This record gives sequence, structure tokens and C-alpha cells, in this order.
Amino acid sequence: MNIVFLNPPFKGIYNREVRFQAVSPQKALHPPIILGYATAVCQRNKHKVDLIDAPALEISMEETIKRISDFEPEYVVMLTSTASVESDAGLAKKIAAETGAKTIAVGVHATAIPEDTLKQGFDIVAKGEYEYTIAEIAKGIPLEKIEGISFKKGNKFIHNKARPLIKDLDNLPYPAREFLPNEKYYSALYKNPFTFVLAGRGCPHQCIYCAGPQLMSGRGYRMRSPENVVKELKYLKENFKFKSVLFNDDTLNVNKKYLLELCDLIVKEKIEMPWVAYSRVDSVDEEIAKAMKRAGCFLVKIGFESGCDEQLKTMKKGPRATTEQGKKAAKCFENAGIQVHGTFVFGMPGETVESIKKTIKYAKELNIDFVQFSVAQPYPGTEFYDFLKSKNYLKFEKWSDYLDSDGKIRPIFEYPNLSAKDMQYWLKQAYKEYYLRPKYMFKALKQRITNRNLLKTSFRSGWSLLQYIK
Repeated sequence: MNIVFLNPPFKGIYNREVRFQAVSPQKALHPPIILGYATAVCQRNKHKVDLIDAPALEISMEETIKRISDFEPEYVVMLTSTASVESDAGLAKKIAAETGAKTIAVGVHATAIPEDTLKQGFDIVAKGEYEYTIAEIAKGIPLEKIEGISFKKGNKFIHNKARPLIKDLDNLPYPAREFLPNEKYYSALYKNPFTFVLAGRGCPHQCIYCAGPQLMSGRGYRMRSPENVVKELKYLKENFKFKSVLFNDDTLNVNKKYLLELCDLIVKEKIEMPWVAYSRVDSVDEEIAKAMKRAGCFLVKIGFESGCDEQLKTMKKGPRATTEQGKKAAKCFENAGIQVHGTFVFGMPGETVESIKKTIKYAKELNIDFVQFSVAQPYPGTEFYDFLKSKNYLKFEKWSDYLDSDGKIRPIFEYPNLSAKDMQYWLKQAYKEYYLRPKYMFKALKQRITNRNLLKTSFRSGWSLLQYIK
């Protein structure tokens, strides 16, 4: 069977597979790595496949349809997201009309509200981890017998039972990166071009806003064997020209024993591939930080989120995720020689202008290398979305309202004591107050004198920041 996997075109540079859309001077273009896994599974099953990353290729809807039509697929698997689903569905209808292919929607949004997604114009929704789901559809198994899908039969919507999470991640083939324009993927913070690697899936923590664990990968951490991960790193070095890797696990160091084994094996096998990882404030100590540095980690992305312990409790970060612990975590990585990129989010339940000011002050006290301030985005299916909906705080009419006309996020909710206008103002103010401080500017200048890669990417980031805050 012929199957196309598609990351559809959208407004400018757009990353669908993210935890949240964010306004940030550190621009980035990410590879659709889960779509790459599904492509590889079908390829292993002897199907003829194509993987099109339209945003990376910068091709139009017409060019996308032409490439699909030339391939003559029976199915087109389309990655979608909350902000882009209306545009994606419009393309799905054109694909069906011009090629006769059935369209399958995948991703967090489609998983959360499959019936609404089908109404938008897709033929099938494959929910959650969809690699083996797509393989069964391609095999020709009747839809009624396939776990993890929703589809329309006549005038009735059919929702099959959920598919269990994949237990043996080592059995998955590596993502089909050979189809992707790998030279296009970049981040102002990494060594480019870069790619994603998943050492595991899921997260055991209970944060109310993070859609991935709630909808796709589960509230637990399933790990590949360290040997399997290191084997993939070797494969990347031998077959591609990536200059760094982002371990895109929600929290790579959540399991200390596993992380230390992985770092030891990376060192033993002399991988020498620079890498980046996500960390929580409560999953690091000096031993972990030193092991990560020794194995090639040069930057961590930490969700500090708020400068108020009350807010951290509200967003269910966990009892050990405190502002004081955040300071200790930042210090651990700084002492190990690892740069820190901190994320902070405005708009969680109970947020006020005063708590936002407190968060900005806290970020400046941390004085870390890079920051990202965002207004929380309530994705359907998350506890945060349900809370806002129950209180009638959501202020949007259609899914495309999640982004403004320029493709940037905008607050789509308000509280009685905190307006959308307030949040937008303080978002800009946060960047101004953080990056335009003499203390930070001196630190940044010193770093860039000794780091040519960072100096090079800083021109793009600096210009983007000035355009945003002016």
C-alpha cells in the first residue's frame, strides 16, 4: 500500500509537536519525529511510504497536493494541532477530492476531541501512540477491529477502545529521518542542524497543562534500553550530519539510575555527540549534572514555570518542585558547566499581576543563560482546559483563534482579575526586564566571545527579540 505521512503547510515556521506554542526570541524548527516513527514502522512492513514536512520544505498547499498526487497513496496520515486543525482539515478535503486518498488525523488535538476532528473533514482519527495503529490500517484490517481509532460510519461516529501504550520501545525502528530535510532543523540554542532522539516516552508527574502525558504518552516513564539509545546515536553519527541532539523526553533525568547508565554508556562508546535535555527542578543533583556534562550535555531546558510556590502547587508540579529547589537545580547545572534555558508560564489558575511580577523577579534572581516566557495555552483534553471551560474563562470562537493573524500565540482566556491584555503586556515586559539588564548583557557578551556558535545564532535571536518587545 502507498502511504504518505504529512506535516501540513501552515503559517510560516510552525512546530506542531510541541508541549505548548510560545513567543520566544530563540527561534526553532523541529523535526516531526513521531510521524517519522510511524513512517518507519510502515516501511518495515513493506509499504511504500513518503514523509513530507511541508513547513520545513516551505512548500505551499498546492505543491504539497501535487507531491501527494504523484505518489498515488491510499492513505495520507496528517499531523494536526489545535491552532492548525481548521487549516489542516481544509487541506484534507482537497487531498481527498484531488487524489481519492483517505485522510487520517494524528496528534494531541485529534486524540483529545476525535469527533470534532472528524467533523472538520478527516476520514479517520488515530489516537495516542499511533505507529502500530497506522500499520494495522495499512494491513487492511477492518476499521471496527482496530484499537485506538475513531471514524464515521454512515451518520454514526464510531470510537473504538483505546490502544495500550507501547511497552517495548526497543522494538520500534528508528524514525525515518532519511525522508526529512534534516539540514533545515535548527534552534538558536543548539548546535545546528540538530535532531530529536527519544530515550523514553511519558512522564510520571501530574502538571495540569502538559498535553503529551495526558493524551499521548501516559503518566509514567517507559524507557528504551541504554544500549538501544546509544546504538541510535551511533547510527546518526554514521549516516547524517547532525551537530547536536535534543533528547525530547519530557524529563530525561526523572530516573537517576537509568540516566547514569545511559551517560556511562555514551562515554564508554565514545559517542561524542553534543546533546540537550529537559529537566525538572526536582530531578537533579550534583552527581546527575556531572554525569550529563561528562557524556556531552551542554544545555538543559528546565521548567521553573513560576516564582510563586502557590502557583507551582496549583499547576501540580509536585511537592518537591519549589522555587528554592529551582535555585538549587540551576546552581547544580551551572557548577557542572551546563547552560540553563528556563521556561516560565503566565496564566495558571490563581495568577495575578502581582504573581507575574514575582515570577519575573525570580527569573532575574536565577540569572540563567536563556529564558522563555509564555502565556499558558489550554489544550483540549488537559486538566487546565477543563478548569477554564468549567469556569467560563475561555474566550475564543474557533480553534484558529489560538494564534493571531501573524501566527503568534495569543491568550484565549481571561480571569476576573487578569485580562488577556494584561498577560500580553507582561509577556513583553518580562523579556525586556530579563534580557535588557546590564548584569545579563555582561554575562551574555562574555559567553559569546568564547562561543562562536552561540554568537552566530544570537544575531537572529537578538533581532527577533527587538522586533517583539518594541
